[in-house]
Parts: sequence; C-alpha cells; structure tokens
Amino acid sequence: MTIEQTTLVAQIVGVIAVAATLIYLDLQVQQGAQQMQSESQQAQFTYDQTGVYKFVDFPELGRIFSQTEPPSFEENTKLFFWMIGQMRAREYEWRQYQNGAITKEPWDTYRGVIYFVLGTERGTALWLVCQGYFNPGSVEILAGMMKDALPTDLWDQLQAIQ
Repeated sequence: MTIEQTTLVAQIVGVIAVAATLIYLDLQVQQGAQQMQSESQQAQFTYDQTGVYKFVDFPELGRIFSQTEPPSFEENTKLFFWMIGQMRAREYEWRQYQNGAITKEPWDTYRGVIYFVLGTERGTALWLVCQGYFNPGSVEILAGMMKDALPTDLWDQLQAIQ
C-alpha cells in the first residue's frame, strides 16, 4: 500500500470515528434532555402534591374562598400565602414549558389549577394584591387565561356532595 492509500484509509477511518463520536454525543444529549424533563415533571408533581395536602390539612381554605361573608385577617392571610404557593408552582411550570423542559400537555394539565384558584371574586382580589411578587410574563399569561374564564363552581360542587 502506498503512502497516499494509507493516508486515504486514515482519513476514512478518521471520518468514521468523528461520525461515531457525533452519533454517541447526540444520544447522550437526548438522554440528558429526557432525564431533565423527567426530573422537572417529578418536581412539578411534588409541588402539586404539597398544594393538595395543604387542603387536606386546612380544608377551610375552600370554604373561605367561596363564603359570602368577609374573611377575617387570619383567613385572608392563609388564602394569600396558599395562593402564592400555588401560583409560584404554576409560574415554575410555565417557565419549564417556555424552556422546553416540559411539553404542552403537562403544562395544560397543571395550569388547570389556576382556574379554581383565581376563579372566585375573592381569589381574583387576592391575586391583584399578590401578583406583584411574580414574573411579569407569567402574570400576563394568567391575565390572558382568566380574561374570558367563567367563575368556578368547584367550591359549590364540593359543598353539595353528600
């Protein structure tokens, strides 16, 4: 074999090695993205569960949201900080959706909570007080979502179950 042929074979082997390396790196990046997406979804699930269990620990939150009489300062404080927790979780999920860490389907599912958190006059009033603590982009998204949303009857439905 001549030096030219040896050089040509070495170049071919080099190209194959580079191609194999690129394929390997692509697979690693895909696996990393899947792992990141899985971890993000697990974190969101944990945030959601925490919010749900707050209602188990403090079932009066639903009553306070829907009652006609004005809540006490302590009741408003409970609602206010529970709302911050729930809406912070939604803001986190929105950011993950914007960054591609979660797909549209989980985002649509998680954002459904927004409609019953903000779906009463009291919820809307509390949101107006606390929205300054949130990213302006997420506040804008929420305003668009709630613009034509009907008031929630979730609290009435829960009260009616016997």
